[in-house]
Amino acid sequence: MSHTITANINASTQKTHEWIASVEHELHDHNPQAAFHALRSVMHALRDRLPADEAVQLAAGLPTHLRGIYYEGWSPSNKPEKLNKQQFLHRIESEYSGPGYLNPLRCATAVFAVLQQHVVSGEIGDIRNILPKEIAELWPKS
Repeated sequence: MSHTITANINASTQKTHEWIASVEHELHDHNPQAAFHALRSVMHALRDRLPADEAVQLAAGLPTHLRGIYYEGWSPSNKPEKLNKQQFLHRIESEYSGPGYLNPLRCATAVFAVLQQHVVSGEIGDIRNILPKEIAELWPKS
């Protein structure tokens, strides 16, 4: 394997660990397994709530490993799924497969805070404008 390929894989792995650590910090929980599953469940719920073209634009700002997790099981047909806040939170709760129970509202606000830290602000603004107000309000105030 060439040095460039190895360096790219290592960089993506490092960025993925940084994102998971950021979710741990936002959750106030030192459990990387729970943080990973929270990140995955919220990203899937968000991906499915967005129009396909916006979901793809969000994916472009993710580290390579997280982009693969984000796209896992995705079918762009019939998107966006019209989920209200309760349905959105229920989707997060049902998708979460980590250890213990994590409140889906807590998961959403933690992951949204991390996305806001790591994704270009214009993209986050586009997403917030597309989402229903009751879901957009889960994002941290800019």
